[in-house]
Amino acid sequence: MNNLKYLKLPFLALLLLGLGACEEDLSEIGELNTPTNLTLNVDVAQDGSGKVTVDANADDAFVYHLFFGVGESETATVSSTGSVEYIYRNSGDYIIRVVAYGSGGLSSNTSTDISVEVLYEPPTDLIQTLTNGTSRNWLWRKAVPGHLGVGPTADDNGNPVGEPIWYMAQPFEKEADGCLYEDLMTFTLNSDNTVDYSLNNNGVTYFNRGEVAAELGETPPGADQCYNYEVAPIVAVGFFESESGLSNTTDVSFLLGSGSFISYFLGSSTYEILSYSNDEIDLRVIQTDDTGFQFAWYIKLIAEDAAVDPEPEFELFWSEEFDGDGAPDPATWSYNIGVGDNGWGNGEEQFYTDRLDNVSVSDGTLKITAKRENFSGRQYTSGRIITQDKFEFTYGKIEIRAKLPTGGGTWPALWLLGANFDVVGWPSCGEMDIMEHVGNRQDVVQAAVHSPSSFGDTFNKGETTVPGVSDGFNTYELIWDAQSLRFGVNGNTYYTYDPPVKDGQTWPFNSDAFFILNVAMGGSLGGAIDNAFTESTMEVDYIRVFKEQ
Repeated sequence: MNNLKYLKLPFLALLLLGLGACEEDLSEIGELNTPTNLTLNVDVAQDGSGKVTVDANADDAFVYHLFFGVGESETATVSSTGSVEYIYRNSGDYIIRVVAYGSGGLSSNTSTDISVEVLYEPPTDLIQTLTNGTSRNWLWRKAVPGHLGVGPTADDNGNPVGEPIWYMAQPFEKEADGCLYEDLMTFTLNSDNTVDYSLNNNGVTYFNRGEVAAELGETPPGADQCYNYEVAPIVAVGFFESESGLSNTTDVSFLLGSGSFISYFLGSSTYEILSYSNDEIDLRVIQTDDTGFQFAWYIKLIAEDAAVDPEPEFELFWSEEFDGDGAPDPATWSYNIGVGDNGWGNGEEQFYTDRLDNVSVSDGTLKITAKRENFSGRQYTSGRIITQDKFEFTYGKIEIRAKLPTGGGTWPALWLLGANFDVVGWPSCGEMDIMEHVGNRQDVVQAAVHSPSSFGDTFNKGETTVPGVSDGFNTYELIWDAQSLRFGVNGNTYYTYDPPVKDGQTWPFNSDAFFILNVAMGGSLGGAIDNAFTESTMEVDYIRVFKEQ
């Protein structure tokens, strides 16, 4: 049984599709007959299961479209025999109708009225959790890994799978997208013990890219994104017993009326409840693409009234404002000079100097300039300054306001290195890259984390697009505490590192670190250097470190 959008096909298109005619003489096809004598018989089960059995029949019909009266935008159930079983999730009165198709076109509608009683009662503690006895608001549990995820519905042996093994969103990962976390979902208990649902999406919904064409009629984007979209204000919630076969589930599902959904548009209104507690609920929803392939999506919600830790308040602990003129303050900064071990270990092309030509302070900003020039056997010079042994700290909120250089091959970085680097070496000391940019990917900045569990081309990284990074100043941020590293730009978090197991392999970030500011040329990340490159400068307005009050 296939679920397809109901289409009134033009006669010729239907003829060619149904009979496979191409360039043959139409006379060979035979007589073109419109279905006649269409009948519809419906048997409603009386056991409270909500199951109905439908038998449609017509002379000269080769396919039937059946509609079961559920939702504002009905989807046809297509059957070649006219015999279908359907299960209603809510008690109520419905109109079932059928249209038959034949070689000569479609028949007229035949319909019948039915009354269905569904006796399934969801657990009382589930209703209490959802509604708090009256009405309760729910939000995304955005601070935990996997608050949104996806995986297969079954393994290679056909066994159901109940975890997001393909993708798990990192904490706050979707914050930069601008609409998903803004949604408010409300479950309300009515006086007759039924439950209603409403979605306040502020007129904007986060769409799975695979649903954009079918639902909005627009060209599918390259990634999921927000679209203006109006939703039904209040819809009924129908609970029923799950049949997924999962072991990690409550065996309870619900259907939202009128095609409503839980915040993220996946083209489905049916959700299985994997687990719930006083203040949290985990859901699974099946998405079917236009080829019939299915994805299992996972959603984690938290009650708005739940006790959650407030955002910490910070106060200024240390700052470098780069006042004055000349070299950076020697009480705070020293230099890495030379080429290091093969270009500081990354195949870089520059020679780092302590010259004012490469590193200077003027007009309230630090300027690190990379130049094309022959110097000590290298074709490029630049600067790299550090606070090692002069300013080191553990935990805090870091803000660095900077304007980045341009040019293919430039590789500016604002980062932190573990202060025990000289003792344990890298990557055991840990590295936190607050901002890296390469001129060969203009306006794309990334944050990265290096530890013994992943270093070099680390998989612990995230990136975001910041238009005009070389035209003006932007504030690059890191909130570093005992639990996580949260990287952002201009107040928008775009990558969070929060490993579930924190040990020496994954979390060498519980002791002092120092700042490094530099502009590299070429190397493993910087890539090919533009032949037209002559020089370019990174300017840093300030560095500020805040501590929790």
